[in-house]
Amino acid sequence: MSIIKSHDVTLYGGNGSDIVLRPLCNNHLPLLYKWCADPDVVYWTDGENIPYSVDTVHDIYGRSSQTAFCFAIEVNGVLIGECWLAKMYPKNIADMYNENMDIRRIDMMIGEKEYWNKGIGTELVGMLVDFAFNGENTDVLHGVVFDFNMRSRRVFEKNGFQTFLKDSEEIYYRLTRREFVERRRNRVSAKKRFMFPITNLQPSQLYISEGKLRLVREWFNPDDIENFDPIPIKQFNGRILMTDGHTRAVAAHLAGWDSVPVYWDEDELDMRAYAVDVKWCGEENIHSPVDLAERIVPHKDYERLWRKRCMEMILE
Repeated sequence: MSIIKSHDVTLYGGNGSDIVLRPLCNNHLPLLYKWCADPDVVYWTDGENIPYSVDTVHDIYGRSSQTAFCFAIEVNGVLIGECWLAKMYPKNIADMYNENMDIRRIDMMIGEKEYWNKGIGTELVGMLVDFAFNGENTDVLHGVVFDFNMRSRRVFEKNGFQTFLKDSEEIYYRLTRREFVERRRNRVSAKKRFMFPITNLQPSQLYISEGKLRLVREWFNPDDIENFDPIPIKQFNGRILMTDGHTRAVAAHLAGWDSVPVYWDEDELDMRAYAVDVKWCGEENIHSPVDLAERIVPHKDYERLWRKRCMEMILE
């Protein structure tokens, strides 16, 4: 009998750890039984240290997986917990918004206690935030945390969430799509900006996320070049290499711009990784953002085609 309704989305990320969020399925039930039988794990998840029965596990994950993206958390090849991107509950919070808005909630449980306090929660919540806004076009995200759970509170705060309301025991955190977009803007002083032809910019990635492009277009005004976030560049093997900003460069090209504002990227970067990226681009004839405009893919495919490939390259 099938308990957990699965899906087809896998997310890739991590900063120092290889984190993969895989679709939760029935094969993960033995681990869910184990984690939900640990009073410490249950306490930090639900505020009580009463282990869940098998029937309770079936009920929780059977119901939630019908409407949520439920993921198994894999770190460096080890399954350590689970997390969700779910429709917002309780209903009274969702009812505070316009009925046409997409309101979601993030939940997580790290069941393997040796992985606590290692920054993994912050990273995986960041991955879910990225997927919610770029992949699912979510309007508002919430996280609900017991007030005594300082670790989880810091996880949401580090990802830009702010306190929305408090009750006697819980804190409701919130992050809107506008706040998410603003946190990722790249404003640079006018003294450092200069114009550069789009066709002379060498990309360092192979695909553009349709969702990321949609969010860039929420702030991009083709008639207001001063509000455009400039593209960071470096000199590399005789070319001008884009170290970031591929999505907005493509947006500018599609809007009919011939040149974009750029600035010299002074950060210390792993140029060996960029060398591999440029090699890949050469093999697939991607020599400017004009070529990238032909490789716009749905966000879940961007995860598989680009982020997964980058992770595998780092691990080699």
